[in-house]
Amino acid sequence: MAVDHAAKLQSLIKRLGTSADAETPMSPRFLCKPDESMTDPVCDELIWAYLVWEAGEKRAGALAAKLCETFVDLNEFRVCLTSELTSFFGQTYPRSAERSDRMRATLNDIYNREHEVNLKKLTSINKREAKAYLDSLEGIPPYVVNRTFLLGLGGHAFPLDDRLLKFLAAENAIAEDESIDSGASWLERQIRSGDAAPAFIAIEKWAANKRASTSRSTTKKKSKKVTKKPSSKSKSG
Repeated sequence: MAVDHAAKLQSLIKRLGTSADAETPMSPRFLCKPDESMTDPVCDELIWAYLVWEAGEKRAGALAAKLCETFVDLNEFRVCLTSELTSFFGQTYPRSAERSDRMRATLNDIYNREHEVNLKKLTSINKREAKAYLDSLEGIPPYVVNRTFLLGLGGHAFPLDDRLLKFLAAENAIAEDESIDSGASWLERQIRSGDAAPAFIAIEKWAANKRASTSRSTTKKKSKKVTKKPSSKSKSG
């Protein structure tokens, strides 16, 4: 019997509930000083999306704090060599080399167009043009485009990466043979525009909890050691 992925998706979303965070204005995540943002809210969301992509929000949070401590502003970040950014991300951060290369290309493309690392112009044009602008940025992954469009600009999209795809497929909430592009398009069709942001945020939190639970389980298994009872050989006099 064929699996009804659409019904499974709606059941999962209903079970998770919607997140109130989607209604709360987001504070800047990247600050030069305690009261001074490195960039505008849209570009702030793009940088954050780049850190979350294939890594999750928990790891991204630690790296965001490190970025603010390490760099004066985003200009200093974007002019780094790819090798320097890879070193900044660290060997254990998922896709660190690819992320460095893509992020550097995207930020430099923004700078070349806007003469600053800023995307405030996207709030003054229509949604179709804003989405096309994001899609055209050099090196940018679909997840980063869709998350920035959804949460930074209030457009209709559904961010998806391999990490989320695997979690959703395990729940039969999406076909496991979907690609990132086709899967994101399918999710966008299944979830109404006004519901997309709260549903996505709820799924991200759920995925983070699932990942943390899996990590704890793996750690426990590794920490278990097989102990042998000491042999009690009696000495004959």
